[in-house]
Amino acid sequence: MEDAASADTALLSTPEEQELIKQLAALPEEIRLAARDYDPSRINKFVTELATRFHKFYTVCRIKDAEPGILEARLLLCAAVRQVIEIALGIIGVSAPERM
Repeated sequence: MEDAASADTALLSTPEEQELIKQLAALPEEIRLAARDYDPSRINKFVTELATRFHKFYTVCRIKDAEPGILEARLLLCAAVRQVIEIALGIIGVSAPERM
């Protein structure tokens, strides 16, 4: 995303956006705990929860018709979700295709 550096993430203030951001931020700790406990299913649960929160965000928060500043911030959030899902799936050895 070209405008990622200029996106004002402070505009991401809805409860759904905040929940999604918190879930994204939890990845390093989930990886640490999964490694500590020898429990790769923890990453599966994380990705499932992330997908659930993304679905809720996408249902509630308009992207297509959003004002330009909010649009950029939400697109950045979507890109972050994509990247975190790809990382988490890679950890458990699952490919993340660009298209289904």
